[in-house]
Amino acid sequence: MAPLRHALSRMMRSLVMKFTVLCAIVLLAATVVMTSIGYISNTHDNRETAQAHAQLISQLFAANLAEEFVTRDARRMTLNLNSFVERGDVQGVYIADTLREVVVTAGQVDLLPGDRTGDALVHGALGSVDSRVEVQGDLIRVAHPIMHSGRLSGVVVVDVPTAAVSRAASDILQRQLLVGLVALVIFLPVVALVVRTSLGPIHKLTEAARLASSRKLDLRIDVRTGDELEVLANAFNRMFARLDASMKRIHRLAYVDMVTELPNRERFRKEVERVTRRAEDDGSAGAVLFLDLDRFKRVNDSLGLGEGDRLLEAVARRLRETARGWDLSQGDDGAEPSLVARLGGDEFTVLLPTLRDPADAARVARRIIDAVRRPFEISGHRVFLGVSVGVSVFPRDGGDPETLLRHADLAMAAAKRSGGNAFEFFEATMNQTAFERLVLEGELREAVRDDQLVVYYQPKISIKDGSIAGVEALVRWNHPTAGLLSPGTFIQAAEECGLIGDIGNWVLRHACEEMAGLYKRGLNIPVAVNVSAVQFEDEKFSDTVLDALRETGLPANALELELTESTAMRQPERVLEQIAPLRERGVSFAIDDFGTGHSSLSYLTRMPFDVFKIDQSFVRDMARDEHARIVVETILAMAKALKLQTVAEGVETSEQLAFLRDQGATLAQGYLFARPMPLTDLVRFAEGEAAASARARTA
Repeated sequence: MAPLRHALSRMMRSLVMKFTVLCAIVLLAATVVMTSIGYISNTHDNRETAQAHAQLISQLFAANLAEEFVTRDARRMTLNLNSFVERGDVQGVYIADTLREVVVTAGQVDLLPGDRTGDALVHGALGSVDSRVEVQGDLIRVAHPIMHSGRLSGVVVVDVPTAAVSRAASDILQRQLLVGLVALVIFLPVVALVVRTSLGPIHKLTEAARLASSRKLDLRIDVRTGDELEVLANAFNRMFARLDASMKRIHRLAYVDMVTELPNRERFRKEVERVTRRAEDDGSAGAVLFLDLDRFKRVNDSLGLGEGDRLLEAVARRLRETARGWDLSQGDDGAEPSLVARLGGDEFTVLLPTLRDPADAARVARRIIDAVRRPFEISGHRVFLGVSVGVSVFPRDGGDPETLLRHADLAMAAAKRSGGNAFEFFEATMNQTAFERLVLEGELREAVRDDQLVVYYQPKISIKDGSIAGVEALVRWNHPTAGLLSPGTFIQAAEECGLIGDIGNWVLRHACEEMAGLYKRGLNIPVAVNVSAVQFEDEKFSDTVLDALRETGLPANALELELTESTAMRQPERVLEQIAPLRERGVSFAIDDFGTGHSSLSYLTRMPFDVFKIDQSFVRDMARDEHARIVVETILAMAKALKLQTVAEGVETSEQLAFLRDQGATLAQGYLFARPMPLTDLVRFAEGEAAASARARTA
């Protein structure tokens, strides 16, 4: 039974079969109804026909027996009646006189001659002198008066069986049912064919919907019926066209970078997932390269957003060309090509699906670096960029997209820390370093929140007389477990996690507050505070400095702000706008680490700086490096010509001090005089013997 039910279930899933069965049911119901109507009609007709026949026979009896009945010729009447009964359409007949006495009988009659009948049918016929009919089951009884010479002589009663004068209703019913079944057998195939033809367009619509559900939307339904189905098919075609266009746009938005037309992060992740799964199955190897453009932010800020996008497009073209060139150089036409993608911002990735040797990844990275280093022509400007590349090899460095990208990113960060325009392969130690950096960033946030930072001060000594000409404020971290940490251990982490601005503003306010306290005690010591690029780029930087001076009460001429040379020269016009309101109040400015950047002399002469700080790397190498000594001499000569003060950092020996004095340096700072110290030690240094010792060293 189960297979039969299954087959029936499958059959009834067909719309053609459903309509065919429905039509069969309608035809069958119509046949039954028509047969029933015919049966009832024939039964009624049979009864009327039988009654008419019975009346006709009774009339014949009455007419033929009138003479014999008057003469009371019983023998002749009996012969006539028997001849009628033998015909088969009369079951029984008898004649009674007006006194209802039976005269003659024939056939199946319950009365005998001489009996007096009490039949109501006889009473009615004699009383009305007309025929009377009575139906008893399948028997029709008719009583007809016998008239002779216009006078009533008697009555003849005839019993006529219905079946004798009409066809049985059951025979008629069987015939009609047979006709109905033959009609079903003939017309059902015709109905099925008509239904199938009529529902053909619906089948096309159903098939189109099924294909559309499997994302095959580039199809067209051809229905030409001229009715609602054609209208519906055309509506489907329009809907599929719009859906196809929308799906293509959605796919493009989901997997393509709109600026460079390269695959985006999600598409790259899917491709890496597929390739790494294949590599795991066949034992092959490949690589993921993580690219970050060097100096792009600076160029983008200079060119503007639109030109920055054009620059990214140009970079994308070179990366595609480089990847394509590498693929062609391998000479394997059947190999899967490399994939270049943009993750976002100035970050790109390259997937090398197959590697013959990990050294091939290094060769590709070198080609990419060389390609990006070539100048770009953007709106008539020659733009120079660099790129840092991190390489992770699968399956050695990971087997999933997230791990490979993370490891390549760590390697890229190592390449960028080494100066950029370089590549690095991922190493396991990078994970530990990254974890330590993450822990450090978390602890640094707690340090800012819990006030674990302290300010140390390193004196700046006048080379002329050995007096304290000022101090430089330097931040320290009083770590709960590691003790006092110098800036070199946490400043880079602060820059990367976005805390450098908060730390810089805290140092500025704290230094102003402590120096204002010394001023109230009579110690007038100017303080120099380092300003990070993040602080300086804030539009409210000037307001922040002025608020700190006003709230702490430190005189403006007692504050010096130190900007690195790279920060000062990045946007000279903006620098002038930022420092103008502060200089008007008396705040002085110094260029820190002078000589390590790339200053433009044309801008340098326009910049309202007061101090050049000579980087300690030049001071330290003066004795053994002639070039360092020449740089120091040049800086001092330039400062003298521009009438600026100079501060030589990192002075540790008397020989260095003597050379600087001879070259006209004005201030010196370094371990030869004092290390960075907390405020209490600074007070003792300024007031006590330490100051005298410093003066002696300069004598």
